[in-house]
Formats: sequence, C-alpha cells, structure tokens
Amino acid sequence: MKTVISICATIFFLSMACVVAFANVVPDPVLYLNAADNPAHPDAWENLGTAGGELPAADKAPELEEGEIKIPALGISQPGVTYYTTKDSHQTFGGPPAKNPELFFEDWTLEFLCRRNGAFFLEEHHFAGFQNSPREGKQGIRLWIVGAQNLDISIHADGGKQGVQPLNLVLNEGEWTWIAVVGTSGKSIVAYQDGKEVSKQAGFEFDKKLPINDISIGANSFDERRRTFNGSIAIVRAYDKALSEAEINQNIDGTFAVDPADKLSTTWATVKNGYK
Repeated sequence: MKTVISICATIFFLSMACVVAFANVVPDPVLYLNAADNPAHPDAWENLGTAGGELPAADKAPELEEGEIKIPALGISQPGVTYYTTKDSHQTFGGPPAKNPELFFEDWTLEFLCRRNGAFFLEEHHFAGFQNSPREGKQGIRLWIVGAQNLDISIHADGGKQGVQPLNLVLNEGEWTWIAVVGTSGKSIVAYQDGKEVSKQAGFEFDKKLPINDISIGANSFDERRRTFNGSIAIVRAYDKALSEAEINQNIDGTFAVDPADKLSTTWATVKNGYK
C-alpha cells in the first residue's frame, strides 16, 4: 500500500512540475502589456515589464472586452479571456513620446496575441510602432497591413526608411493568432506565427543608445493614430534581445499550459502575475 501511495505521490508531483515548467515564460521583457491586468484602464495601458511606466490612451482607449480565444493551429479554445478591441479610428494606446516609457534595442523581439476584426477604418491598417522620436529616418520598427490581411514591416535604420518588407504573417479576419517578430542587429529579421517560423530576411543595425519612445499599439505612431488597426489585442511583449523559436514557443506554453490529455487550456493567472 505504501508503495502505491509513493508512486501516486511521485506522479502527482511530476505532473505539477510539468505544469510549472509550462507556466514559465522568458523573463525580463522590457514591455509587457496584458489586457487582463490593467488597473489604469481606460486612461492608459500599464507596462508590467522592466521599463515600467504606461502607454496613455490616444485619443481614447480601445474597449475592454471578454470572449473566447481560439487558435486552431495550437488547439487552443478558451472562454472568458480579456482583451482590447478598437471600434473606430483614433482609438489606440501610446501617447506623445514624452509620456511613454523608453526602450533601448540592439537585438529585439516583439510578440502579440491578436485578432483582425475587419476592413480598415481609413486608408490602411496600422498595427504597432516602436520608434525613436522624431521617428522619420531615425530608428524604429513599423508593423502594418498594406493589402487585405498580410502583416508587413518597415524598418527605420541607417539614417532613413528601409521600405516595406513582407513578413508572411497572415491575419485572417476573426481568427486569433500569436505572432512574433525577432530582429538580430545587422543579421536578420525572423517572423513567427503560432510558434512556427514563416519568414526570414536580412536585418539592419540598431543603435542601443537611441531610445525607442514613440510607441504605439494599434497604430504606427502617435501622429498616425487615425490609421487605427481594426482588431483586438490581448497581450503585447517586447524584449531587448532576440528570442529563439524555442523561446517563442516557451512563451506560448507559458500562457497556454498543456494538460495531461495534451489539450491546451489557458492559465490566465500565470499570464496576469508572471512578472510581478
């Protein structure tokens, strides 16, 4: 009987250890925004990352909603998840540069748990921007949808714009997805969708002395917030280092922990408290 109890106890603790392992995300994001843990709403989106501060609402905050997140490629289906949804133009997070936290990038990683909800409000979708102010020709990263659904990137480096490059990230209308873009200074820009690499291209040198302070979630910059992304965003993470594909998947698993039946269920308590 003691042997049976011992075996059961061992199995229990091993299973608990597996859950804890999956609950770990890559530490020390400089920017970590989570719609499920934002006491500053509706005035700002609080940064739970190491850079601190917050992104003010501009001109007004996207609406806080709750619903189901499904990611078919990962087998994820979870009700009762909190996220921000834009309903109109000029509804983003990220104020004038002086009011935003400052990030410093040489290598960098940007992650988003997001969904495109429909066609653009105005002439195009902007998605997010991380730039040095004044933004034109200095240094930064712009993400936008030029056509119907593909998310592309425009880099500012080497004293000027480097043009729009395809990332092969597809934001299908009404579908949640986990996307990540990783830049290694002077070497490469790699894009991941739902944990898998989808594109790789040459990178650009980034100067870590230039602060990234024109930060916008839902547009490319504070000045261009009229081109608001028509979508929903639950989580944003930015790192001042290049994450590997294994680390990208570690972050997904840290948000969606695997249960013993190999189904995926959301561990939102971990998401909310992972950096506190």
